[in-house]
Amino acid sequence: MSESLYKFCPICAGPLKREVVENSWRLRCQKCGEIHYENPKPSVALLVRNDAGEILLVRRNVDPGAGRWCLPGGFVEMGETVQDAARRELLEETGLEGVLLSVVDAASKLNGYYGDVVVIAFEARITGGELKPGDDAAEARYFATDQLPDIAFGSHEKFICTLLES
Repeated sequence: MSESLYKFCPICAGPLKREVVENSWRLRCQKCGEIHYENPKPSVALLVRNDAGEILLVRRNVDPGAGRWCLPGGFVEMGETVQDAARRELLEETGLEGVLLSVVDAASKLNGYYGDVVVIAFEARITGGELKPGDDAAEARYFATDQLPDIAFGSHEKFICTLLES
């Protein structure tokens, strides 16, 4: 059980205390009794192959994993579907537009840099745009599947393996 970032109730500003509620450790306001549910952050990753079967990767220019390669992706924003987030992240990080073909896999990362994260991986096909790094990507390019660089995130490695095995 990790330490919470939250100390006060968002409803009444009373102090939060971790206690067993509904058979799990949760934060409960000591003033109004409100339960503060802590949920993982939803995120997306994109698996894109070109006509040669190479996989699109981006080199991160921010932590976690600055300087290392990963799939394009990022967090789902409020008011956005996971599908919309996937298309937005693809465009922001690579300059490419695409259509989503299928969900490839999903994974959880517990107690990471951003706390608990759930990642949904989509396979996508490019429909337009020009390949250029953007947002938090320093570089974007395709790699042959037998020449992939060290991948920053274990979940992304898993997604690539799942795609290649299908």
